[in-house]
Amino acid sequence: TTMTATMAESPAAPSQVATTTKLSFPSSISLGSCIGGVPIKLHLSFFLLLLIEFISSIRLAADYPLYMLFVVVLYGPVLLLTILVHEFGHVFATKRQGGEVGGVVLWPLGGFALCGPTESLSGELKVALAGPLTHIPQMFFWWMIYLLVKYEFDMTGNATGIWPSFSIFLKTMSTGPAGFFQVLAGEAVWLNIILCGFNLCIPAYPLDGGRVFAAGLILKLKVEPLKAAFVTAMTAMAISTTMVAYAIVRLFTGGASFSLYLGLVGLYVFYESFELNSAVKRNDLKNHPIFGGKCYQSGGANSASSSSDGGDLTMAEVSAPADIPAEEGVMA
Repeated sequence: TTMTATMAESPAAPSQVATTTKLSFPSSISLGSCIGGVPIKLHLSFFLLLLIEFISSIRLAADYPLYMLFVVVLYGPVLLLTILVHEFGHVFATKRQGGEVGGVVLWPLGGFALCGPTESLSGELKVALAGPLTHIPQMFFWWMIYLLVKYEFDMTGNATGIWPSFSIFLKTMSTGPAGFFQVLAGEAVWLNIILCGFNLCIPAYPLDGGRVFAAGLILKLKVEPLKAAFVTAMTAMAISTTMVAYAIVRLFTGGASFSLYLGLVGLYVFYESFELNSAVKRNDLKNHPIFGGKCYQSGGANSASSSSDGGDLTMAEVSAPADIPAEEGVMA
């Protein structure tokens, strides 16, 4: 997920012009900075999915004690690094398009990069695509590890397929280090496939797929920005409603841990899309942190990434947890 900065003609007092909004993260842990001095923070709610899966794994601890370790590693450092690479895909794409990056925050639904603005809507489209596409090389990386460990595991007489199974084989995991890392690498492959597909193929705002969907409507189908925002919001609300309904059904038929997380994602997507639809009804997209950007408002025409006629670069937040407020600054 990317967060976009917008260029706006500011009605603020001269002392406020060219002020960049500062974001505070009271529930976040600073992880330092990386690659060009971009600050990285870990929101405490990142541990939500890990906690859900860990609690679910307790019932198997007596027979398969390594499963609890597997859950901690997969939904801890593996997921963290996967999301970090995803967000830096957005960061690199933003810089290549001439935009600016204010930081990266990681949280349960993935993360978001404080990015923008880009010079055009096609640049915005490239930034949105860059994150999900990082999962392709990550998937191949874990597949190579899977194949290397598989060779060692096959030497024990337990031949397995060249492509990892989606299922977690607890007995294979419990055979020793080779079996454990084979299952871990296999699940990391599927983790990247799921994250790539979820972000790229589901047109649910504010996920990357929703951003691609909105930009595509304006760029390719020449849809007017207000109508594109309406179609994007309604599509996402329909998808999120289906996600929540599916999660409720699954809660009563098995797979409770994943269903709970899917339901939370659905509720989050519905809330953000409902807010976007409300802005459409008020005809107030100019103040929206994404659709208010000049590259959207201009219907895909190029827009400058800097201004000498009073425009000011401001950071606006979207897709952030509710307890991440914006501090002093001129909001676009």
